[in-house]
Amino acid sequence: MGQKLSAMNYIKNNKRRSAVLIVSLSLCFMLIYLTKFLLSSTEETFKVITVDNAEKIQYVTLTAKTLGIDVENIDMEEYEKYQDEKYLEIVEKLKKHENIENVYYSECLYSEIWAVIGSWYAEIPLVEANEVTIILEHFGTKVCRGRMPEKPGEIVLDEGSMKNGGYVLDGYYRMDEYDKSFKIVGILDCDTYFGCGIPSEAEETSKMLTILSDGSVEDLKEVLKSVGVNADDKDDQIVDVKNGREDLKTNVTDVISSSTNIIYICIIVLISLALFIVYTMYLRDRHNEWCLYSSIGYSRKDVYSLVMREVLITFLIAFVVGIILTVISVVSIDSLMLKAQGLKCKYIYPESITEILAAFIVLIGALQIPIRYALNRIKTVDAIEDDIY
Repeated sequence: MGQKLSAMNYIKNNKRRSAVLIVSLSLCFMLIYLTKFLLSSTEETFKVITVDNAEKIQYVTLTAKTLGIDVENIDMEEYEKYQDEKYLEIVEKLKKHENIENVYYSECLYSEIWAVIGSWYAEIPLVEANEVTIILEHFGTKVCRGRMPEKPGEIVLDEGSMKNGGYVLDGYYRMDEYDKSFKIVGILDCDTYFGCGIPSEAEETSKMLTILSDGSVEDLKEVLKSVGVNADDKDDQIVDVKNGREDLKTNVTDVISSSTNIIYICIIVLISLALFIVYTMYLRDRHNEWCLYSSIGYSRKDVYSLVMREVLITFLIAFVVGIILTVISVVSIDSLMLKAQGLKCKYIYPESITEILAAFIVLIGALQIPIRYALNRIKTVDAIEDDIY
């Protein structure tokens, strides 16, 4: 026949049934994307600590073996003396390196940042009062509320760390629930997790090298080697861009990627089964209609074309609705949950949209089974009342 069957007639005349299918597919879209969004907010948060911070400031803790100290023949007091001397020698050597702007042998606190999954530690160097200003200027930040540290035990923190840790201005940084060694006297104006302060007379913290580089240092181990320090011991701790990227990939990116893949597969399998069952019932209800089309001269190819256009229109509408629902959800979650916890995120993940489109194609492919089966059962009007199921 010359006239093409309209795919919109059934959708318009069966709004409730079509709406259920569209909403279900839209929620599938939203669920897949929100899974990626929430898990990836962990990666975005930890990337700030492991990579972005390390581009500006690096930290080094070396073992006695690397420092060349024989710990077997000395007591703890002598060890600490030798350790300080060795570190200070390295400080002077590093200061002469062309890519190093300044080096401090300083104490250090660790600010624990909790993301959607897991936590990471951001360093808080503790130096003399006049050196705090130098470090903050190098880091490109300044105090926006409160004041600079002036006395021992005073620190400043960024707003993200404040929110994440539940801290308040003029409150105390908690190394444990009873600790009041470090008072937060200022909040930093920066988009990363960072802090700085003055050592406390009441609390001993770990010592390390705090290195202010010009932004070109990625592998600090090579810089150390250039000044005669071979940090090859497995217990040497170097915080730089190279190690930060490796740690992020191994401990965060790869783990999240594996988790999201498993979740995606589970979602697609469940949605496919549900859609298969629902669509089989839907096709059963359409059987008499298709038999009528066949009786008045339309071929099975015409009916199949009609069905596929209905499916494609439904999926397209669901895709658009899914985008709208996802945008609203992402913005709401970021505003109400992530920002309130001081966490980082990004909104657009092109690879997830590609994965969702691939999932929709898989679902359309899965629907070919019940559609083909139903089309093969079409008879003329004389058999409309037959119970073919």
